[in-house]
Amino acid sequence: MKQDAILIIGDDLRINKPFLEYIFESYEKRRGELGEVNFMPKNSKDLPFAIENFAQNFSFLTIFGDDEAYATSSKILATLTNDCLELKTPDVLVPKNAINFTKNSFLVKLNETQISLVRAIPTQNLGEILTPVGDESAYFCLFDVDEESAKILLSPLANTYDVKTNQTALIDGLCLIRAQANKFGQLEGFLQGAKTLFSQKMMEGDDPIEFIAKKLIASGKKIAFAESCTAGLAAAKFARVSGVSAAFDGSLVTYANRIKHDWLGVGDEILDTYGAVSEQCVRAMLNGAIISTDADFALAISGIAGPEGGSASKPVGTVFVGAMSRDKSVIVERLLLKGGRNYVREQSVLHAFICLLRLKSDEFLG
Repeated sequence: MKQDAILIIGDDLRINKPFLEYIFESYEKRRGELGEVNFMPKNSKDLPFAIENFAQNFSFLTIFGDDEAYATSSKILATLTNDCLELKTPDVLVPKNAINFTKNSFLVKLNETQISLVRAIPTQNLGEILTPVGDESAYFCLFDVDEESAKILLSPLANTYDVKTNQTALIDGLCLIRAQANKFGQLEGFLQGAKTLFSQKMMEGDDPIEFIAKKLIASGKKIAFAESCTAGLAAAKFARVSGVSAAFDGSLVTYANRIKHDWLGVGDEILDTYGAVSEQCVRAMLNGAIISTDADFALAISGIAGPEGGSASKPVGTVFVGAMSRDKSVIVERLLLKGGRNYVREQSVLHAFICLLRLKSDEFLG
């Protein structure tokens, strides 16, 4: 059987991208990664057959729906499990033989499949996902290591500890690894071996930005941002980490050249001679961010995300990113990125954070 399926009931949830992101993020925290995502309308007559089919093909099914879909699905699950609904508390109606339940969710077993039904109403807290915690697996990132090299170097280690690995490139020079122990595998031994093999190249977890944020929080140091084409995306991604206020000093979005000059002190001679998309401009933006804040580190980004605005010398996808520390150590890199506008912006942000790792690798990876 396949492992995980997700069923989202209702077109109102399907079109609500921010709420879907909340659902997926919550699911990933519980299970480790997304399963196969499916959508169905609330009024579908095929809903009972669909749920029964999922139960024949997946080990775990998690269903999300609003009050109407939740009530309908509760009745279907009770019928499919030859059960009946009963009041567990004055306001909680769930199948009598439910494995577990809360006010806004319950867990039942149909054949060999565990099914969690979760009440999902936009603008409200999501019900608790009762699907069991995911299988033992771990994620880590390797920087300045390409995908093929990571695969070659990790393969003997994975064989030794009976661990399965998958890898993907987040950006050039930043590889995400997923490691999962086989039946008799030793995941912890594999991870310790990987740390030794990739000394000062390895970050725990699947999010390098979260890794950096937690390092800054633990060290009591702060960071500031000066952004142009990414329009605050680096700062926003940094702020997703819980407790980040202890490490986040400030952020300046300086799209217009006048604002770069007035807020960050980027000289007119730099803007007139080299342009806003240049190493010189990003160096000046970094310096301005350090001077304007109490931060220990600054990141800066300026580029052409597209689809318009490119030229022969600076085509779409040309982005300069950089990092600076309070001691004025600095790294600036020129990138030529591929993809749509927002994908270029996403890549730019990751590259900027990787500049910080290269700048002070001992502090973050020592």
